[in-house]
Amino acid sequence: MMRKKILTVTAAVMIAALALTGCGDNKSEGNAAPTEEASQETDAAEEESSEEENQEVKESEEDRVYGKLTIGGVGANPDSYIANVADMVTREHPEVEVEYPPSETNTREQVLKTAISAGDPPTLGYYWGTRVNSFYDNGMCLDLADLINPDLLAGINQQMLEPCKGDNGEIYALPLKCVYHTCYYNKDIFDKYGFEEPRTWDDMTEIFKRLKEDDIFGFSTNSASMQDCLYGITYGELDAKVGSGTAYGVANGEVSVAPGTDAGNVIADCIKQVQEWYEAGYWYPGDGGINCTPDDANAAFAQGRCAVIFNFSGSLSTLVPACDFEIGTFLKPTSDESIEPMENTEPDVFFIPANATQEQINTGVAFLEAMLSKESQQAVVEGNQIPSMTIYEYSAVSPILEEVIDIFNTSKIVAGLNPTRTSSEMQTFVKQQIFAAPCGGQMTIDQTLEEMERIRLASVSQ
Repeated sequence: MMRKKILTVTAAVMIAALALTGCGDNKSEGNAAPTEEASQETDAAEEESSEEENQEVKESEEDRVYGKLTIGGVGANPDSYIANVADMVTREHPEVEVEYPPSETNTREQVLKTAISAGDPPTLGYYWGTRVNSFYDNGMCLDLADLINPDLLAGINQQMLEPCKGDNGEIYALPLKCVYHTCYYNKDIFDKYGFEEPRTWDDMTEIFKRLKEDDIFGFSTNSASMQDCLYGITYGELDAKVGSGTAYGVANGEVSVAPGTDAGNVIADCIKQVQEWYEAGYWYPGDGGINCTPDDANAAFAQGRCAVIFNFSGSLSTLVPACDFEIGTFLKPTSDESIEPMENTEPDVFFIPANATQEQINTGVAFLEAMLSKESQQAVVEGNQIPSMTIYEYSAVSPILEEVIDIFNTSKIVAGLNPTRTSSEMQTFVKQQIFAAPCGGQMTIDQTLEEMERIRLASVSQ
C-alpha cells in the first residue's frame, strides 16, 4: 500500500509542477495545454521515476528476512487447506520452516494468550472469527489493514470480515473460509417417503415418527462435543419472541437466561422440544444419543441409519465422499411457520500477534496473501467449504455447496450468535451440556438455565 501512495504523490507533484509552469509561460492563454515536447519530457521523467521506485521495491523485497512459520491454535494435524497454504509459502521461500505447536480446541485460546503474553508469540494465531475479539480487545492482534495487498482485502466476503474489524476500521484477522450450522438430510429417504423439507417442529416430529416405524432414526448429531450445532434452534425463537437482536445479546452475555426470564423461557421451550425427540427415540442411537461422537454421527447418516444430521456446513468435506445418495440442506425448523430460522456463521481466521518480530510479520503476511490467492481458495471450494474470497470465478462447485452458499448469502446467517463466544467455560457448557444434561437427567431444565446464567455472569464480571 505504501508503494502505491508514494507513486501517487510523485505523479501529483509532477502534475502540479507542470500546471505552474504552464501558468507562468502562458498567462495570456489561460490553461493552455503543454507542448508535445514537454509531454514527452514528462512521460520520460515519469517512466524514469517509476523504474527507480520499482528498483527500490525489488531491492527492499530482496533484503526482506522471513522467520519460522509457527501457526498456533491449529494442533499437530492441520487440515489440508492450512497445510496447502503453508506449502505455498515454503515453495516461494524455501528457507522458511513450518511448525504447528500442540493445541486442543478447548484450551487453544489460553495457550495462545499465554504465549503472546510471555513474549513468545507464534507467527500466526488461528481462531474463530466471532471470538477473535477476545484477542484484539486485549491489544494482542496486529492491524493488517496496511500490510496486505488492498486488492485482496477488497475481495474478502464482508460478512466474514466484519467480526475481525476494530471500531476505527482496523483489520485484526483474515478469514480462510467459514462454516455455519445447518441440517443435512438424505434426499433418497425423503423422496421415498414423500417428505418435504420441514418448516416447523411439528413437521420434523411427523417425519421422525414415520421413520421410527421402519426402524430409521430421525437424526444424529455430534452431541459429545458440538451441541451448539443443535443449539441454533434457539436463535430465530429468541428474536421472534423476545425482540430483534436477542440472540446476539445472549451470545454476548448481555441478556439474562435465568429461569423465568423471557430469554430463559424461550431456551427452555427449545430444550423441551429436543428432550421430547430424545425420549421418543428419534435421536441416534437412542439412549446413547447424548454421547454420540462426530464419527458415529457422520457414519449413521452416511449409512442411511438416520435421515437428518444436525451439523456444521463444513462437514460436507466428510459427508460427500462417504454418502452414496444426494444430500440436501435446510435450516433448523422453528416452532411456528411465521418464525424465520436464523443461524450462526463462524469464519476460520488467522491473526498476527501484536508483538511478533519483523521476520514473523514478513512470513505471516506471505501466508495470509497466499491464503487469499485463487489457488488456495479453489482448494477450499473443491473441499466443499465456503471460500472467503468473492472476486474469483470458481470451478468444480458441487450442487450441494452451491445450495449451502446460497443460504449463506441470505440475512438468515448472522455472525456472532453462538454463545460459545462468551467465555471458554460457556463454550464447554454449550458444546457438551446444554441438551445432554437435561436429556440425561444430570440437570433439570431450570438447573441447566441457572448454570448457563452463572457462567454468563462470571464472564461479564471479568
